[in-house]
Amino acid sequence: MMKNQIALLAAASVVLSGCATTYSMTPITSASQTVRYDRGSPTTDFEKEFGAIQVTPVQVADDGKLVFAVAAFNKAETPSNFGVENISLETAEGEAIRVFTHDELVRQAKNKAMWASIATAMAGGLAAYAANQNAYRTTNANLYTPSGGVYHYTARTYDPAAAVVGTAAATAAAGAGIYAIQRTLDNTIANLGDRVLQTTTIDPGEAFGGQVVANELEGANYPRDVILTITWNGEEFPFRFRIDKVK
Repeated sequence: MMKNQIALLAAASVVLSGCATTYSMTPITSASQTVRYDRGSPTTDFEKEFGAIQVTPVQVADDGKLVFAVAAFNKAETPSNFGVENISLETAEGEAIRVFTHDELVRQAKNKAMWASIATAMAGGLAAYAANQNAYRTTNANLYTPSGGVYHYTARTYDPAAAVVGTAAATAAAGAGIYAIQRTLDNTIANLGDRVLQTTTIDPGEAFGGQVVANELEGANYPRDVILTITWNGEEFPFRFRIDKVK
Protein backbone atom coordinates (compact mmCIF):
# COMPACT_ATOMS: atom_id res chain seq x y z
CA MET A 1 0.00 0.00 0.00
CA MET A 2 2.81 2.38 0.88
CA LYS A 3 4.43 1.67 -2.49
CA ASN A 4 1.24 2.81 -4.21
CA GLN A 5 1.07 5.90 -1.99
CA ILE A 6 4.58 7.03 -2.74
CA ALA A 7 4.38 6.17 -6.45
CA LEU A 8 1.34 8.39 -6.85
CA LEU A 9 2.90 11.22 -4.87
CA ALA A 10 6.35 11.28 -6.44
CA ALA A 11 6.56 11.09 -10.21
CA ALA A 12 9.89 12.90 -10.29
CA SER A 13 13.43 12.53 -11.55
CA VAL A 14 16.60 12.47 -9.48
CA VAL A 15 17.62 15.65 -11.27
CA LEU A 16 15.09 18.32 -10.46
CA SER A 17 14.66 21.74 -11.99
CA GLY A 18 14.05 25.06 -10.32
CA CYS A 19 14.02 28.31 -12.24
CA ALA A 20 17.14 28.58 -14.46
CA THR A 21 19.15 26.34 -12.15
CA THR A 22 18.92 22.56 -12.08
CA TYR A 23 19.33 20.79 -8.75
CA SER A 24 19.92 17.24 -7.62
CA MET A 25 18.50 15.89 -4.34
CA THR A 26 20.32 12.78 -3.18
CA PRO A 27 19.37 10.74 -0.10
CA ILE A 28 22.14 10.04 2.40
CA THR A 29 21.05 6.96 4.29
CA SER A 30 21.92 5.37 7.60
CA ALA A 31 22.32 1.64 8.25
CA SER A 32 18.66 1.33 9.29
CA GLN A 33 17.34 2.87 6.06
CA THR A 34 17.00 1.50 2.54
CA VAL A 35 16.77 3.35 -0.77
CA ARG A 36 14.89 2.07 -3.81
CA TYR A 37 14.78 3.71 -7.24
CA ASP A 38 11.78 3.91 -9.53
CA ARG A 39 12.67 5.31 -12.95
CA GLY A 40 15.46 7.36 -11.40
CA SER A 41 13.44 8.63 -8.46
CA PRO A 42 14.84 7.58 -5.05
CA THR A 43 12.56 6.54 -2.20
CA THR A 44 13.99 6.10 1.30
CA ASP A 45 12.30 3.61 3.66
CA PHE A 46 12.65 3.84 7.44
CA GLU A 47 10.82 1.32 9.63
CA LYS A 48 10.56 1.26 13.41
CA GLU A 49 8.42 -0.49 16.02
CA PHE A 50 5.27 1.61 15.71
CA GLY A 51 5.51 2.99 12.20
CA ALA A 52 7.19 3.01 8.81
CA ILE A 53 7.92 6.14 6.77
CA GLN A 54 8.82 6.65 3.12
CA VAL A 55 10.23 9.91 1.73
CA THR A 56 10.91 10.83 -1.90
CA PRO A 57 12.38 14.18 -3.04
CA VAL A 58 9.98 15.66 -5.58
CA GLN A 59 11.52 18.93 -6.74
CA VAL A 60 13.16 22.25 -6.07
CA ALA A 61 10.32 24.46 -7.30
CA ASP A 62 10.68 27.54 -9.50
CA ASP A 63 10.58 29.77 -6.42
CA GLY A 64 13.19 27.67 -4.61
CA LYS A 65 10.81 25.80 -2.33
CA LEU A 66 11.74 22.25 -1.44
CA VAL A 67 9.10 19.60 -2.11
CA PHE A 68 9.06 16.08 -0.71
CA ALA A 69 6.53 13.25 -0.89
CA VAL A 70 5.97 11.60 2.48
CA ALA A 71 3.94 8.50 3.32
CA ALA A 72 3.36 6.90 6.72
CA PHE A 73 2.22 3.38 7.68
CA ASN A 74 0.72 2.88 11.14
CA LYS A 75 2.12 -0.21 12.92
CA ALA A 76 0.64 0.76 16.28
CA GLU A 77 -2.51 -0.78 17.73
CA THR A 78 -4.42 2.50 17.85
CA PRO A 79 -5.29 5.18 15.26
CA SER A 80 -2.81 8.04 14.99
CA ASN A 81 -3.00 11.48 13.40
CA PHE A 82 -0.37 12.35 10.81
CA GLY A 83 0.24 15.75 9.22
CA VAL A 84 2.65 18.63 8.70
CA GLU A 85 2.76 19.12 12.47
CA ASN A 86 4.74 15.86 12.64
CA ILE A 87 7.41 17.12 10.25
CA SER A 88 10.38 19.44 10.68
CA LEU A 89 13.22 20.40 8.35
CA GLU A 90 16.61 21.91 9.08
CA THR A 91 20.01 22.36 7.53
CA ALA A 92 22.94 20.22 8.64
CA GLU A 93 24.09 23.27 10.61
CA GLY A 94 20.86 23.24 12.63
CA GLU A 95 19.09 26.15 10.93
CA ALA A 96 15.33 25.56 10.86
CA ILE A 97 13.56 25.65 7.48
CA ARG A 98 9.87 26.49 7.51
CA VAL A 99 7.47 23.73 6.49
CA PHE A 100 4.22 25.19 5.14
CA THR A 101 0.72 24.04 5.97
CA HIS A 102 -1.95 23.61 3.31
CA ASP A 103 -3.66 26.86 4.40
CA GLU A 104 -0.40 28.82 4.20
CA LEU A 105 0.20 27.59 0.66
CA VAL A 106 -3.36 28.57 -0.29
CA ARG A 107 -2.79 32.09 1.09
CA GLN A 108 0.48 32.36 -0.84
CA ALA A 109 -1.25 31.29 -4.04
CA LYS A 110 -4.04 33.82 -3.50
CA ASN A 111 -1.55 36.59 -2.74
CA LYS A 112 0.44 35.79 -5.88
CA ALA A 113 -2.76 35.80 -7.93
CA MET A 114 -3.84 39.11 -6.38
CA TRP A 115 -0.65 40.87 -7.46
CA ALA A 116 -0.88 39.29 -10.90
CA SER A 117 -4.46 40.60 -11.18
CA ILE A 118 -3.38 44.08 -10.10
CA ALA A 119 -0.59 44.07 -12.69
CA THR A 120 -3.02 42.90 -15.36
CA ALA A 121 -5.56 45.55 -14.40
CA MET A 122 -2.87 48.27 -14.49
CA ALA A 123 -1.74 47.07 -17.91
CA GLY A 124 -5.36 47.16 -19.04
CA GLY A 125 -5.70 50.71 -17.75
CA LEU A 126 -2.62 51.81 -19.65
CA ALA A 127 -3.93 50.12 -22.79
CA ALA A 128 -7.27 51.89 -22.38
CA TYR A 129 -5.48 55.21 -21.96
CA ALA A 130 -3.43 54.52 -25.09
CA ALA A 131 -6.59 53.60 -26.99
CA ASN A 132 -8.19 56.85 -25.89
CA GLN A 133 -5.14 58.81 -27.02
CA ASN A 134 -5.21 57.02 -30.37
CA ALA A 135 -8.68 58.43 -30.93
CA TYR A 136 -7.11 61.86 -31.46
CA ARG A 137 -6.12 62.66 -35.04
CA THR A 138 -3.76 65.42 -36.12
CA THR A 139 -4.23 66.84 -39.63
CA ASN A 140 -1.67 69.10 -41.34
CA ALA A 141 -2.81 71.04 -44.41
CA ASN A 142 -2.23 74.13 -46.54
CA LEU A 143 -4.87 76.77 -47.24
CA TYR A 144 -4.47 78.68 -50.51
CA THR A 145 -6.13 82.10 -50.77
CA PRO A 146 -7.35 83.71 -54.02
CA SER A 147 -4.59 86.25 -53.74
CA GLY A 148 -1.96 83.53 -53.84
CA GLY A 149 -1.20 83.36 -50.15
CA VAL A 150 -0.50 80.05 -48.45
CA TYR A 151 -1.40 79.38 -44.86
CA HIS A 152 -0.26 76.29 -43.01
CA TYR A 153 -2.53 74.96 -40.30
CA THR A 154 -2.79 71.99 -37.98
CA ALA A 155 -6.11 70.55 -36.81
CA ARG A 156 -6.49 68.10 -33.89
CA THR A 157 -9.74 66.13 -33.93
CA TYR A 158 -11.22 63.49 -31.64
CA ASP A 159 -13.06 60.36 -32.78
CA PRO A 160 -15.25 59.17 -29.87
CA ALA A 161 -16.21 55.97 -31.69
CA ALA A 162 -12.57 54.94 -32.01
CA ALA A 163 -12.03 55.74 -28.35
CA VAL A 164 -14.97 53.59 -27.29
CA VAL A 165 -13.90 50.64 -29.45
CA GLY A 166 -10.26 50.80 -28.36
CA THR A 167 -11.07 51.26 -24.68
CA ALA A 168 -13.58 48.42 -24.75
CA ALA A 169 -11.06 46.10 -26.37
CA ALA A 170 -8.40 46.99 -23.81
CA THR A 171 -10.83 46.54 -20.92
CA ALA A 172 -12.00 43.19 -22.29
CA ALA A 173 -8.41 42.00 -22.65
CA ALA A 174 -7.66 42.98 -19.06
CA GLY A 175 -10.80 41.22 -17.88
CA ALA A 176 -9.85 38.08 -19.78
CA GLY A 177 -6.39 38.18 -18.23
CA ILE A 178 -7.80 38.50 -14.71
CA TYR A 179 -10.24 35.67 -15.41
CA ALA A 180 -7.38 33.45 -16.60
CA ILE A 181 -5.43 34.24 -13.44
CA GLN A 182 -8.44 33.36 -11.30
CA ARG A 183 -8.91 30.07 -13.13
CA THR A 184 -5.24 29.25 -12.61
CA LEU A 185 -5.60 30.03 -8.91
CA ASP A 186 -8.68 27.81 -8.65
CA ASN A 187 -6.80 24.94 -10.26
CA THR A 188 -3.76 25.52 -8.04
CA ILE A 189 -5.82 25.40 -4.87
CA ALA A 190 -7.72 22.34 -6.09
CA ASN A 191 -4.44 20.55 -6.76
CA LEU A 192 -3.11 21.59 -3.36
CA GLY A 193 -6.09 19.89 -1.78
CA ASP A 194 -5.23 16.67 -3.59
CA ARG A 195 -1.47 16.70 -3.10
CA VAL A 196 -0.33 18.66 -0.02
CA LEU A 197 -0.21 16.71 3.23
CA GLN A 198 -3.07 17.56 5.57
CA THR A 199 -3.69 16.10 9.01
CA THR A 200 -5.42 12.74 8.70
CA THR A 201 -6.10 9.91 11.15
CA ILE A 202 -4.36 6.71 10.07
CA ASP A 203 -5.89 3.50 11.38
CA PRO A 204 -3.71 0.54 12.40
CA GLY A 205 -2.41 -1.27 9.33
CA GLU A 206 -3.25 1.66 7.05
CA ALA A 207 -1.10 4.25 5.24
CA PHE A 208 -1.51 7.86 4.18
CA GLY A 209 0.70 10.50 2.61
CA GLY A 210 1.04 13.75 0.73
CA GLN A 211 3.51 16.34 -0.45
CA VAL A 212 5.43 18.46 2.03
CA VAL A 213 6.52 21.94 0.90
CA ALA A 214 9.30 23.81 2.71
CA ASN A 215 10.87 27.22 2.34
CA GLU A 216 13.81 27.81 0.03
CA LEU A 217 17.40 27.51 1.24
CA GLU A 218 19.18 30.76 2.03
CA GLY A 219 22.63 31.41 0.64
CA ALA A 220 24.34 30.33 -2.56
CA ASN A 221 26.79 27.78 -1.21
CA TYR A 222 26.24 24.25 -2.51
CA PRO A 223 26.14 21.34 -1.88
CA ARG A 224 23.85 21.71 1.13
CA ASP A 225 22.55 18.98 3.41
CA VAL A 226 19.05 19.12 4.89
CA ILE A 227 17.47 16.81 7.45
CA LEU A 228 13.77 16.04 7.27
CA THR A 229 12.57 14.62 10.59
CA ILE A 230 9.21 12.93 11.15
CA THR A 231 8.17 12.59 14.79
CA TRP A 232 5.26 10.17 14.99
CA ASN A 233 3.89 7.48 17.30
CA GLY A 234 6.55 8.40 19.85
CA GLU A 235 9.39 7.71 17.42
CA GLU A 236 11.72 9.87 15.32
CA PHE A 237 12.49 9.22 11.66
CA PRO A 238 15.31 11.48 10.36
CA PHE A 239 15.99 11.59 6.61
CA ARG A 240 19.05 13.36 5.22
CA PHE A 241 19.32 14.75 1.69
CA ARG A 242 22.14 16.49 -0.16
CA ILE A 243 21.04 19.28 -2.48
CA ASP A 244 23.48 20.38 -5.15
CA LYS A 245 23.48 22.51 -8.28
CA VAL A 246 23.83 20.52 -11.46
CA LYS A 247 24.21 23.58 -13.68
